[in-house]
Amino acid sequence: MKRKAAFAVMALMLLITLIPPVSAQPEWDWTYKDQCIVFSMDFNHRGDLAVGFGYDAILLKPNGTRVFKVPTRDFAYSIALSDNDYTLVGTRGFFVQLFDPSGKLVYEYKTGDQVWAVDISGDGKTFVAGSQDGWVYYFRDKKLLWKRDTGAPIWGVQMYKGLIIAGNNEGRLLVFDSSGKILWEKNLGGRVWRVKAAGDKIAALVVKGETSVKSKLYLFTVNGSELWHREFDDYVRDMDFDGRRIVVGGDIGEIDAFAVNGSELYSVPNFEVVWDISLGGGYTLAGGGKDAFFINSSGDVEWIYETNESIEHVAMSDDGRYLAVSHKVFSKVVCEGTIDFLDREKGRITRTLSSSSPAEPQQTTQRTSSSGNSRAVTGILVLVLLTLVGLAWKEMRE
Repeated sequence: MKRKAAFAVMALMLLITLIPPVSAQPEWDWTYKDQCIVFSMDFNHRGDLAVGFGYDAILLKPNGTRVFKVPTRDFAYSIALSDNDYTLVGTRGFFVQLFDPSGKLVYEYKTGDQVWAVDISGDGKTFVAGSQDGWVYYFRDKKLLWKRDTGAPIWGVQMYKGLIIAGNNEGRLLVFDSSGKILWEKNLGGRVWRVKAAGDKIAALVVKGETSVKSKLYLFTVNGSELWHREFDDYVRDMDFDGRRIVVGGDIGEIDAFAVNGSELYSVPNFEVVWDISLGGGYTLAGGGKDAFFINSSGDVEWIYETNESIEHVAMSDDGRYLAVSHKVFSKVVCEGTIDFLDREKGRITRTLSSSSPAEPQQTTQRTSSSGNSRAVTGILVLVLLTLVGLAWKEMRE
């Protein structure tokens, strides 16, 4: 009987050691709460954070100080922050609005519909907007220089090295020069949902279908030559590109990273819908559902932030130092948003008990033969251990 009991205890102990009992959690530097929900966030190089928070534009400092909270013309759907703290907002009320570093409204322009996308230069003098009305609007020194009709709602715009890149709802990817001339365009079909230029290349995420959604990820040179594309049999909701890697997520069950040559760098399993992705300093911050993943350049999950609220937006500074995660409580009686902020040079990682989350760090799935073998070996070990535990339990009962 003693031998049987010892056998059972050893089997249980071995099984417990292979099942990670804890997960890493970030210890946030500060948290900001306000009414309504966060629609947009953007860091500048100094770690200042601009937030489209319901009907307001808010500027927060890395130490948690709120510089200003000013009303916008309806919901602040899109936001961009210059390095000298000029805040550009695109609103549901058909306006592009520019606020100076103190929060004073210094310029606004009315478009033909709600403004889904904005971008601003580092010095705050040049900015661009894309609207539901299908037009791209280009401004300098608080004046409209030109506007161009693309024929369908604009979902993404960006300024990059004198170029203006835009994607619309009818599959047009367009690249303009600073005078408004179209340098090249592609008809990609579906909706050009996201555009991002970096490292002299342009990434475009295209979504097709309504009920049965499929997605395509493209990479082009800045001159318009297609380098490669990948297809997904589900809804890819967001994409970011830093010139070295493109990371995507959505309803596809994983967070995938690709190199500029098209090869897969890593794939992190994820059972929540990923709504937002941000890259910085070689790291990936991806959020959706009740989880936010922080992933290093090797594809290891350094921590997973778990909350009981719905995560909608994430943001990270270009150097990866500053991070922000927004989540909400929304019902008929309450609408409240929360922003958690972390300075990685100050913040600490704590360990909290969790029976459902992987340990820190978690090695992600690598789609290579070696990773496939490791998953197979792990599966076999778990099956063997479960069998041993079952036999031990049977012997003890006998």
